[in-house]
Amino acid sequence: MTKLSELSKGAFFSASAKLLSKLIGLVSTLLLARLLTPSDFGIIAAISIALYFFDVFGNAATEQYIMQKSRLRASELNTAWSINFILKCLICVILICLSSVVANSLNKPEIATGLMLVSLVLPLNALKSPSLLQQKRMVRYQGIFALSMVEKIVAFVTVLTAALLIESYWAFIIADLVSVSVSALLSYFLFKKYPQFDLTSWREQFSFSGWMLGKNMIGYLRSQADTIFISRFFSANSLGQYHLSRELAMMPGHYLLAPALEPMLSALRETAKVRDYFFQQVSSALVVTFIISIPIATFLSFFANPISMLLLGKQWDMAGLVLGVLAWLVVYWGAVNVLEIALIAQGKVKALFLFDLFSLLCILGALVAAFLSSASISEVGVYRVSLGFLTTSMLFSAMYFKHSMFAVTVVSWGAGTLLISMVSAAAAKFFVQTVLTLSERNNVFETMLSLSLSGLCFLICFAFGLSTAIFMSRKTKVTAQLISILKSTVGR
Repeated sequence: MTKLSELSKGAFFSASAKLLSKLIGLVSTLLLARLLTPSDFGIIAAISIALYFFDVFGNAATEQYIMQKSRLRASELNTAWSINFILKCLICVILICLSSVVANSLNKPEIATGLMLVSLVLPLNALKSPSLLQQKRMVRYQGIFALSMVEKIVAFVTVLTAALLIESYWAFIIADLVSVSVSALLSYFLFKKYPQFDLTSWREQFSFSGWMLGKNMIGYLRSQADTIFISRFFSANSLGQYHLSRELAMMPGHYLLAPALEPMLSALRETAKVRDYFFQQVSSALVVTFIISIPIATFLSFFANPISMLLLGKQWDMAGLVLGVLAWLVVYWGAVNVLEIALIAQGKVKALFLFDLFSLLCILGALVAAFLSSASISEVGVYRVSLGFLTTSMLFSAMYFKHSMFAVTVVSWGAGTLLISMVSAAAAKFFVQTVLTLSERNNVFETMLSLSLSGLCFLICFAFGLSTAIFMSRKTKVTAQLISILKSTVGR
Protein backbone atom coordinates (compact mmCIF):
# COMPACT_ATOMS: atom_id res chain seq x y z
CA MET A 1 0.00 0.00 0.00
CA THR A 2 2.94 2.35 0.59
CA LYS A 3 4.06 2.02 -3.04
CA LEU A 4 0.52 2.49 -4.26
CA SER A 5 0.10 5.57 -2.07
CA GLU A 6 3.46 6.95 -3.25
CA LEU A 7 2.49 6.38 -6.89
CA SER A 8 -1.02 7.82 -6.69
CA LYS A 9 -0.13 10.87 -4.56
CA GLY A 10 2.94 11.59 -6.68
CA ALA A 11 0.84 11.32 -9.82
CA PHE A 12 -1.92 13.52 -8.42
CA PHE A 13 0.51 16.18 -7.19
CA SER A 14 2.40 16.10 -10.49
CA ALA A 15 -0.78 16.57 -12.53
CA SER A 16 -2.20 19.26 -10.23
CA ALA A 17 0.99 21.28 -9.89
CA LYS A 18 1.64 21.33 -13.62
CA LEU A 19 -1.92 22.26 -14.53
CA LEU A 20 -1.45 26.02 -14.13
CA SER A 21 1.75 25.97 -16.16
CA LYS A 22 0.05 24.00 -18.92
CA LEU A 23 -2.98 26.29 -18.91
CA ILE A 24 -0.66 29.21 -19.63
CA GLY A 25 0.59 27.36 -22.68
CA LEU A 26 -2.98 26.62 -23.78
CA VAL A 27 -4.08 30.26 -23.47
CA SER A 28 -0.95 31.35 -25.33
CA THR A 29 -1.64 28.96 -28.21
CA LEU A 30 -5.28 30.00 -28.52
CA LEU A 31 -4.45 33.70 -28.51
CA LEU A 32 -1.68 33.24 -31.06
CA ALA A 33 -4.04 31.26 -33.30
CA ARG A 34 -6.03 34.49 -33.70
CA LEU A 35 -3.02 36.83 -33.94
CA LEU A 36 -1.03 34.78 -36.47
CA THR A 37 -1.97 32.79 -39.57
CA PRO A 38 -2.02 29.01 -40.16
CA SER A 39 1.00 29.54 -42.44
CA ASP A 40 2.97 31.04 -39.51
CA PHE A 41 2.12 27.97 -37.44
CA GLY A 42 3.14 25.77 -40.37
CA ILE A 43 6.56 27.42 -40.62
CA ILE A 44 7.22 27.14 -36.89
CA ALA A 45 6.04 23.52 -37.00
CA ALA A 46 8.62 22.78 -39.71
CA ILE A 47 11.33 24.46 -37.60
CA SER A 48 10.29 22.42 -34.54
CA ILE A 49 10.37 19.17 -36.53
CA ALA A 50 13.95 19.83 -37.65
CA LEU A 51 15.14 21.12 -34.26
CA TYR A 52 13.87 18.19 -32.21
CA PHE A 53 14.96 15.65 -34.80
CA PHE A 54 18.55 16.84 -34.38
CA ASP A 55 18.02 17.08 -30.62
CA VAL A 56 17.29 13.36 -30.55
CA PHE A 57 20.76 12.67 -31.98
CA GLY A 58 22.21 14.41 -28.93
CA ASN A 59 20.00 12.56 -26.47
CA ALA A 60 22.11 10.15 -24.43
CA ALA A 61 19.09 9.07 -22.34
CA THR A 62 20.47 11.10 -19.43
CA GLU A 63 17.20 11.31 -17.53
CA GLN A 64 16.29 7.63 -18.01
CA TYR A 65 19.80 6.61 -16.94
CA ILE A 66 19.59 8.62 -13.71
CA MET A 67 16.02 7.52 -12.96
CA GLN A 68 16.71 3.79 -13.24
CA LYS A 69 19.73 3.86 -10.89
CA SER A 70 19.04 2.16 -7.56
CA ARG A 71 21.89 4.18 -6.02
CA LEU A 72 23.24 7.40 -7.51
CA ARG A 73 26.80 8.67 -6.99
CA ALA A 74 27.83 12.30 -7.45
CA SER A 75 30.27 11.34 -10.22
CA GLU A 76 27.46 9.63 -12.15
CA LEU A 77 25.25 12.71 -11.92
CA ASN A 78 28.06 15.04 -13.03
CA THR A 79 29.02 12.70 -15.87
CA ALA A 80 25.42 12.61 -17.09
CA TRP A 81 25.23 16.43 -17.07
CA SER A 82 28.62 16.79 -18.82
CA ILE A 83 27.79 14.31 -21.59
CA ASN A 84 24.44 15.98 -22.18
CA PHE A 85 25.99 19.45 -22.46
CA ILE A 86 28.76 18.33 -24.85
CA LEU A 87 26.31 16.57 -27.13
CA LYS A 88 23.89 19.51 -27.24
CA CYS A 89 26.69 21.92 -28.19
CA LEU A 90 27.84 19.55 -30.92
CA ILE A 91 24.33 19.14 -32.34
CA CYS A 92 23.82 22.91 -32.27
CA VAL A 93 26.91 23.47 -34.43
CA ILE A 94 25.89 20.72 -36.87
CA LEU A 95 22.37 22.11 -37.19
CA ILE A 96 23.67 25.62 -37.90
CA CYS A 97 25.90 24.25 -40.66
CA LEU A 98 23.14 22.14 -42.23
CA SER A 99 20.21 24.54 -41.80
CA SER A 100 19.82 25.27 -45.53
CA VAL A 101 19.99 21.59 -46.46
CA VAL A 102 17.38 20.69 -43.83
CA ALA A 103 15.08 23.52 -44.91
CA ASN A 104 15.18 22.42 -48.55
CA SER A 105 14.59 18.76 -47.63
CA LEU A 106 11.36 19.79 -45.87
CA ASN A 107 10.41 21.88 -48.91
CA LYS A 108 10.38 24.97 -46.68
CA PRO A 109 13.49 27.05 -47.62
CA GLU A 110 12.14 30.03 -45.66
CA ILE A 111 12.91 28.33 -42.32
CA ALA A 112 16.72 28.24 -42.73
CA THR A 113 17.53 31.47 -40.85
CA GLY A 114 15.09 30.75 -38.04
CA LEU A 115 16.50 27.25 -37.68
CA MET A 116 20.04 28.59 -37.25
CA LEU A 117 18.96 30.91 -34.44
CA VAL A 118 16.63 28.53 -32.60
CA SER A 119 19.33 25.83 -32.48
CA LEU A 120 20.88 27.82 -29.60
CA VAL A 121 18.01 26.55 -27.44
CA LEU A 122 19.73 23.14 -27.21
CA PRO A 123 22.93 24.15 -25.34
CA LEU A 124 21.06 26.77 -23.30
CA ASN A 125 18.62 24.12 -22.08
CA ALA A 126 21.48 21.74 -21.26
CA LEU A 127 23.02 24.39 -18.98
CA LYS A 128 20.28 23.91 -16.36
CA SER A 129 21.37 22.69 -12.93
CA PRO A 130 22.06 18.93 -12.64
CA SER A 131 19.96 19.01 -9.48
CA LEU A 132 16.86 18.88 -11.69
CA LEU A 133 17.62 15.23 -12.48
CA GLN A 134 18.22 14.44 -8.82
CA GLN A 135 14.95 16.07 -7.76
CA LYS A 136 12.96 14.08 -10.33
CA ARG A 137 14.60 10.85 -9.25
CA MET A 138 13.63 11.50 -5.63
CA VAL A 139 10.05 12.41 -6.68
CA ARG A 140 10.48 15.96 -5.31
CA TYR A 141 8.58 18.05 -7.82
CA GLN A 142 7.93 21.35 -6.00
CA GLY A 143 11.04 23.16 -7.24
CA ILE A 144 10.72 21.69 -10.72
CA PHE A 145 7.14 22.89 -11.02
CA ALA A 146 8.05 26.38 -9.81
CA LEU A 147 10.82 26.56 -12.40
CA SER A 148 8.51 25.29 -15.14
CA MET A 149 5.85 27.83 -14.24
CA VAL A 150 8.26 30.78 -14.33
CA GLU A 151 9.57 29.58 -17.71
CA LYS A 152 6.00 29.37 -19.05
CA ILE A 153 5.07 32.84 -17.79
CA VAL A 154 8.19 34.40 -19.32
CA ALA A 155 7.51 32.61 -22.61
CA PHE A 156 3.83 33.66 -22.51
CA VAL A 157 4.59 37.36 -22.02
CA THR A 158 7.42 37.36 -24.55
CA VAL A 159 5.60 35.52 -27.35
CA LEU A 160 2.42 37.61 -27.07
CA THR A 161 4.38 40.87 -26.98
CA ALA A 162 6.46 39.84 -29.98
CA ALA A 163 3.40 38.59 -31.89
CA LEU A 164 1.62 41.92 -31.39
CA LEU A 165 4.69 43.88 -32.49
CA ILE A 166 5.99 41.88 -35.46
CA GLU A 167 3.01 39.63 -36.38
CA SER A 168 5.28 36.82 -37.52
CA TYR A 169 6.43 33.31 -36.59
CA TRP A 170 9.61 34.96 -35.25
CA ALA A 171 7.64 35.60 -32.05
CA PHE A 172 7.96 31.88 -31.21
CA ILE A 173 11.72 31.86 -31.74
CA ILE A 174 12.31 34.97 -29.62
CA ALA A 175 10.15 33.56 -26.81
CA ASP A 176 11.97 30.21 -26.83
CA LEU A 177 15.40 31.82 -26.51
CA VAL A 178 14.35 34.24 -23.76
CA SER A 179 12.43 31.70 -21.66
CA VAL A 180 15.08 28.96 -21.77
CA SER A 181 17.81 31.47 -20.82
CA VAL A 182 15.80 32.67 -17.81
CA SER A 183 15.03 29.07 -16.82
CA ALA A 184 18.70 28.05 -16.93
CA LEU A 185 19.72 30.96 -14.68
CA LEU A 186 16.83 30.39 -12.27
CA SER A 187 17.62 26.67 -11.89
CA TYR A 188 20.84 27.55 -10.06
CA PHE A 189 19.07 30.09 -7.88
CA LEU A 190 16.44 27.53 -6.80
CA PHE A 191 18.62 24.44 -6.29
CA LYS A 192 22.02 25.94 -5.37
CA LYS A 193 23.86 23.08 -7.09
CA TYR A 194 26.52 23.82 -9.69
CA PRO A 195 27.81 21.19 -12.12
CA GLN A 196 31.31 19.74 -12.07
CA PHE A 197 32.68 18.68 -15.42
CA ASP A 198 33.25 14.93 -15.08
CA LEU A 199 33.41 12.04 -17.56
CA THR A 200 34.56 9.24 -15.25
CA SER A 201 31.34 7.20 -15.61
CA TRP A 202 30.85 7.66 -19.35
CA ARG A 203 31.26 3.97 -20.21
CA GLU A 204 28.46 2.91 -17.88
CA GLN A 205 26.07 5.55 -19.19
CA PHE A 206 26.74 4.76 -22.85
CA SER A 207 26.29 1.03 -22.21
CA PHE A 208 22.79 1.91 -20.98
CA SER A 209 22.02 4.63 -23.49
CA GLY A 210 23.17 2.84 -26.64
CA TRP A 211 19.78 1.22 -27.18
CA MET A 212 17.99 4.24 -25.74
CA LEU A 213 19.65 6.53 -28.30
CA GLY A 214 18.42 4.31 -31.10
CA LYS A 215 15.02 4.06 -29.45
CA ASN A 216 14.72 7.83 -29.12
CA MET A 217 15.69 8.41 -32.75
CA ILE A 218 13.25 5.82 -34.06
CA GLY A 219 10.61 6.92 -31.54
CA TYR A 220 10.78 10.53 -32.66
CA LEU A 221 10.48 9.58 -36.32
CA ARG A 222 7.55 7.32 -35.41
CA SER A 223 5.73 10.10 -33.56
CA GLN A 224 6.42 12.81 -36.15
CA ALA A 225 6.36 10.86 -39.42
CA ASP A 226 2.92 12.17 -40.36
CA THR A 227 3.90 15.80 -39.68
CA ILE A 228 7.14 15.42 -41.67
CA PHE A 229 5.13 13.90 -44.52
CA ILE A 230 2.68 16.81 -44.54
CA SER A 231 5.52 19.34 -44.32
CA ARG A 232 7.13 17.81 -47.41
CA PHE A 233 4.06 17.39 -49.61
CA PHE A 234 1.56 20.03 -48.42
CA SER A 235 1.58 23.83 -48.12
CA ALA A 236 2.58 25.74 -44.97
CA ASN A 237 -1.12 26.53 -44.43
CA SER A 238 -2.10 22.83 -44.47
CA LEU A 239 0.85 21.96 -42.21
CA GLY A 240 -0.25 24.67 -39.77
CA GLN A 241 -3.85 23.38 -39.74
CA TYR A 242 -2.71 19.79 -39.17
CA HIS A 243 -0.03 20.65 -36.61
CA LEU A 244 -2.27 22.82 -34.41
CA SER A 245 -5.13 20.29 -34.63
CA ARG A 246 -2.65 17.66 -33.48
CA GLU A 247 -1.54 19.90 -30.63
CA LEU A 248 -5.15 20.40 -29.52
CA ALA A 249 -5.79 16.67 -29.70
CA MET A 250 -2.69 15.90 -27.60
CA MET A 251 -3.23 18.62 -24.98
CA PRO A 252 -5.17 16.28 -22.63
CA GLY A 253 -2.27 13.85 -22.83
CA HIS A 254 0.36 16.48 -22.12
CA TYR A 255 -1.69 18.25 -19.44
CA LEU A 256 -3.21 15.30 -17.58
CA LEU A 257 -1.71 11.94 -18.55
CA ALA A 258 1.99 12.83 -18.83
CA PRO A 259 2.25 14.54 -15.41
CA ALA A 260 0.32 11.67 -13.82
CA LEU A 261 2.54 9.01 -15.43
CA GLU A 262 5.88 10.78 -14.86
CA PRO A 263 6.47 9.49 -11.29
CA MET A 264 5.72 5.90 -12.32
CA LEU A 265 9.24 4.92 -13.32
CA SER A 266 10.60 5.82 -9.88
CA ALA A 267 7.81 3.89 -8.13
CA LEU A 268 7.80 0.85 -10.44
CA ARG A 269 11.52 0.10 -10.61
CA GLU A 270 11.51 -1.38 -7.07
CA THR A 271 8.61 -3.77 -7.80
CA ALA A 272 9.72 -4.92 -11.27
CA LYS A 273 10.98 -8.26 -9.90
CA VAL A 274 7.65 -9.12 -8.23
CA ARG A 275 6.01 -10.00 -11.53
CA ASP A 276 2.35 -10.47 -10.54
CA TYR A 277 2.21 -7.36 -8.39
CA PHE A 278 4.17 -5.42 -11.01
CA PHE A 279 1.71 -6.34 -13.77
CA GLN A 280 -1.18 -5.55 -11.45
CA GLN A 281 0.23 -2.04 -11.04
CA VAL A 282 0.80 -1.65 -14.78
CA SER A 283 -2.74 -2.89 -15.46
CA SER A 284 -4.17 -0.38 -13.00
CA ALA A 285 -2.19 2.39 -14.71
CA LEU A 286 -3.59 1.33 -18.10
CA VAL A 287 -7.14 1.33 -16.74
CA VAL A 288 -6.67 4.82 -15.28
CA THR A 289 -5.22 5.92 -18.63
CA PHE A 290 -8.30 4.63 -20.46
CA ILE A 291 -10.69 6.22 -17.97
CA ILE A 292 -9.04 9.61 -18.56
CA SER A 293 -8.23 9.46 -22.28
CA ILE A 294 -11.17 7.62 -23.91
CA PRO A 295 -13.95 9.99 -22.75
CA ILE A 296 -11.83 13.01 -23.72
CA ALA A 297 -11.14 11.57 -27.18
CA THR A 298 -14.80 10.68 -27.66
CA PHE A 299 -16.03 14.16 -26.71
CA LEU A 300 -13.42 15.86 -28.92
CA SER A 301 -14.34 13.60 -31.83
CA PHE A 302 -18.11 14.16 -31.50
CA PHE A 303 -17.84 17.95 -31.09
CA ALA A 304 -14.66 18.70 -33.10
CA ASN A 305 -16.14 21.34 -35.41
CA PRO A 306 -17.65 23.67 -32.77
CA ILE A 307 -14.58 23.21 -30.53
CA SER A 308 -12.12 24.20 -33.28
CA MET A 309 -14.31 27.10 -34.41
CA LEU A 310 -14.62 28.43 -30.86
CA LEU A 311 -10.96 28.02 -29.90
CA LEU A 312 -9.19 28.90 -33.15
CA GLY A 313 -11.49 31.04 -35.27
CA LYS A 314 -12.85 30.91 -38.81
CA GLN A 315 -9.47 31.02 -40.58
CA TRP A 316 -8.80 27.48 -39.31
CA ASP A 317 -11.38 25.98 -41.65
CA MET A 318 -9.81 22.49 -41.93
CA ALA A 319 -9.02 22.08 -38.23
CA GLY A 320 -12.39 20.63 -37.18
CA LEU A 321 -12.24 17.69 -39.57
CA VAL A 322 -8.63 16.91 -38.65
CA LEU A 323 -9.26 17.28 -34.90
CA GLY A 324 -12.13 14.77 -35.06
CA VAL A 325 -9.68 12.16 -36.33
CA LEU A 326 -6.57 13.03 -34.32
CA ALA A 327 -8.52 13.20 -31.04
CA TRP A 328 -7.93 9.44 -30.73
CA LEU A 329 -4.15 9.87 -30.68
CA VAL A 330 -4.27 10.55 -26.95
CA VAL A 331 -5.71 7.08 -26.18
CA TYR A 332 -2.98 4.99 -27.75
CA TRP A 333 -0.32 7.56 -26.78
CA GLY A 334 -1.25 7.16 -23.12
CA ALA A 335 -1.24 3.36 -23.35
CA VAL A 336 2.17 3.33 -25.06
CA ASN A 337 3.56 5.62 -22.35
CA VAL A 338 2.52 3.20 -19.62
CA LEU A 339 3.86 0.16 -21.48
CA GLU A 340 7.18 1.90 -22.22
CA ILE A 341 7.58 2.95 -18.59
CA ALA A 342 6.96 -0.66 -17.58
CA LEU A 343 9.57 -1.97 -20.03
CA ILE A 344 12.16 0.61 -18.91
CA ALA A 345 11.52 -0.33 -15.27
CA GLN A 346 12.31 -3.94 -16.24
CA GLY A 347 15.44 -2.85 -18.10
CA LYS A 348 14.11 -4.05 -21.48
CA VAL A 349 15.46 -1.14 -23.51
CA LYS A 350 16.31 -3.32 -26.52
CA ALA A 351 12.71 -4.51 -26.74
CA LEU A 352 11.57 -0.87 -26.77
CA PHE A 353 13.93 -0.09 -29.62
CA LEU A 354 12.63 -3.01 -31.68
CA PHE A 355 9.02 -1.99 -31.03
CA ASP A 356 9.68 1.59 -32.13
CA LEU A 357 11.49 0.37 -35.25
CA PHE A 358 8.60 -1.94 -36.17
CA SER A 359 6.06 0.83 -35.51
CA LEU A 360 8.03 3.26 -37.67
CA LEU A 361 8.14 0.82 -40.58
CA CYS A 362 4.37 0.29 -40.33
CA ILE A 363 3.71 4.04 -40.25
CA LEU A 364 6.02 4.67 -43.20
CA GLY A 365 4.16 2.00 -45.14
CA ALA A 366 0.86 3.71 -44.32
CA LEU A 367 2.21 7.10 -45.41
CA VAL A 368 3.38 5.63 -48.71
CA ALA A 369 -0.17 4.33 -49.20
CA ALA A 370 -1.50 7.81 -48.34
CA PHE A 371 0.83 9.38 -50.91
CA LEU A 372 -0.15 6.91 -53.64
CA SER A 373 -3.85 7.50 -52.97
CA SER A 374 -3.42 11.33 -52.93
CA ALA A 375 -4.88 11.47 -49.42
CA SER A 376 -6.05 14.72 -47.82
CA ILE A 377 -4.59 15.85 -44.48
CA SER A 378 -7.57 14.38 -42.58
CA GLU A 379 -7.09 11.05 -44.38
CA VAL A 380 -3.40 11.10 -43.43
CA GLY A 381 -4.65 11.42 -39.83
CA VAL A 382 -6.83 8.32 -40.27
CA TYR A 383 -3.81 6.32 -41.47
CA ARG A 384 -1.76 7.61 -38.52
CA VAL A 385 -4.31 6.82 -35.82
CA SER A 386 -5.16 3.38 -37.22
CA LEU A 387 -1.51 2.27 -37.31
CA GLY A 388 -0.98 3.63 -33.80
CA PHE A 389 -3.76 1.48 -32.37
CA LEU A 390 -2.60 -1.58 -34.30
CA THR A 391 1.03 -1.43 -33.15
CA THR A 392 0.07 -0.60 -29.55
CA SER A 393 -2.26 -3.62 -29.46
CA MET A 394 0.61 -5.80 -30.64
CA LEU A 395 2.95 -4.48 -27.92
CA PHE A 396 0.26 -5.03 -25.29
CA SER A 397 -0.31 -8.61 -26.50
CA ALA A 398 3.42 -9.39 -26.39
CA MET A 399 3.84 -7.97 -22.87
CA TYR A 400 0.75 -9.66 -21.43
CA PHE A 401 1.21 -13.02 -23.17
CA LYS A 402 1.82 -14.79 -19.84
CA HIS A 403 -0.61 -12.63 -17.86
CA SER A 404 -3.88 -13.29 -19.65
CA MET A 405 -6.12 -12.55 -16.65
CA PHE A 406 -4.74 -9.04 -16.30
CA ALA A 407 -4.98 -8.62 -20.09
CA VAL A 408 -8.68 -9.54 -20.08
CA THR A 409 -9.30 -7.04 -17.27
CA VAL A 410 -7.53 -4.21 -19.10
CA VAL A 411 -9.28 -4.92 -22.42
CA SER A 412 -12.66 -5.18 -20.66
CA TRP A 413 -12.14 -1.81 -18.99
CA GLY A 414 -11.03 -0.25 -22.27
CA ALA A 415 -14.04 -1.59 -24.18
CA GLY A 416 -16.42 -0.70 -21.36
CA THR A 417 -15.07 2.84 -21.07
CA LEU A 418 -15.41 3.29 -24.85
CA LEU A 419 -19.02 2.09 -24.78
CA ILE A 420 -19.92 4.37 -21.86
CA SER A 421 -18.21 7.31 -23.59
CA MET A 422 -19.97 6.73 -26.91
CA VAL A 423 -23.39 6.47 -25.27
CA SER A 424 -22.68 9.57 -23.16
CA ALA A 425 -21.58 11.61 -26.21
CA ALA A 426 -24.61 10.52 -28.24
CA ALA A 427 -26.91 11.38 -25.33
CA ALA A 428 -25.25 14.80 -24.93
CA LYS A 429 -25.61 15.56 -28.63
CA PHE A 430 -29.26 14.50 -28.68
CA PHE A 431 -30.02 16.51 -25.52
CA VAL A 432 -28.48 19.73 -26.87
CA GLN A 433 -30.17 19.38 -30.26
CA THR A 434 -33.50 18.86 -28.49
CA VAL A 435 -33.17 21.70 -25.98
CA LEU A 436 -31.38 24.36 -28.06
CA THR A 437 -32.40 25.93 -31.34
CA LEU A 438 -29.26 27.50 -32.80
CA SER A 439 -29.31 30.23 -35.43
CA GLU A 440 -27.64 29.72 -38.80
CA ARG A 441 -24.90 32.21 -37.87
CA ASN A 442 -23.93 30.08 -34.85
CA ASN A 443 -22.16 32.92 -32.96
CA VAL A 444 -19.61 32.55 -30.19
CA PHE A 445 -22.15 32.75 -27.36
CA GLU A 446 -24.35 30.05 -28.89
CA THR A 447 -21.34 27.81 -29.50
CA MET A 448 -20.15 28.23 -25.90
CA LEU A 449 -23.63 27.50 -24.55
CA SER A 450 -24.00 24.44 -26.75
CA LEU A 451 -20.59 23.02 -25.78
CA SER A 452 -21.15 23.77 -22.08
CA LEU A 453 -24.47 21.93 -22.01
CA SER A 454 -23.00 19.08 -24.06
CA GLY A 455 -20.05 18.79 -21.68
CA LEU A 456 -22.26 18.83 -18.58
CA CYS A 457 -24.60 16.19 -19.98
CA PHE A 458 -21.64 14.07 -21.09
CA LEU A 459 -20.01 14.25 -17.64
CA ILE A 460 -23.21 13.25 -15.84
CA CYS A 461 -23.82 10.29 -18.13
CA PHE A 462 -20.19 9.15 -18.05
CA ALA A 463 -19.91 9.47 -14.26
CA PHE A 464 -23.04 7.36 -13.83
CA GLY A 465 -21.79 4.70 -16.25
CA LEU A 466 -18.30 4.61 -14.72
CA SER A 467 -19.65 4.34 -11.16
CA THR A 468 -21.82 1.43 -12.24
CA ALA A 469 -18.84 -0.32 -13.88
CA ILE A 470 -16.67 0.15 -10.77
CA PHE A 471 -19.42 -1.18 -8.50
CA MET A 472 -20.01 -4.26 -10.67
CA SER A 473 -16.30 -5.18 -10.85
CA ARG A 474 -15.29 -4.05 -7.35
CA LYS A 475 -14.04 -7.51 -6.29
CA THR A 476 -11.35 -7.79 -8.97
CA LYS A 477 -7.74 -6.93 -8.06
CA VAL A 478 -7.34 -4.15 -10.60
CA THR A 479 -10.64 -2.49 -9.67
CA ALA A 480 -9.80 -2.77 -5.96
CA GLN A 481 -6.49 -1.05 -6.65
CA LEU A 482 -8.31 1.56 -8.75
CA ILE A 483 -10.62 2.29 -5.82
CA SER A 484 -7.58 2.60 -3.52
CA ILE A 485 -5.98 5.08 -5.92
CA LEU A 486 -9.16 7.16 -6.00
CA LYS A 487 -9.41 7.17 -2.20
CA SER A 488 -5.73 8.06 -1.81
CA THR A 489 -6.06 10.84 -4.40
CA VAL A 490 -8.93 12.53 -2.57
CA GLY A 491 -7.13 12.07 0.75
CA ARG A 492 -9.45 9.56 2.35
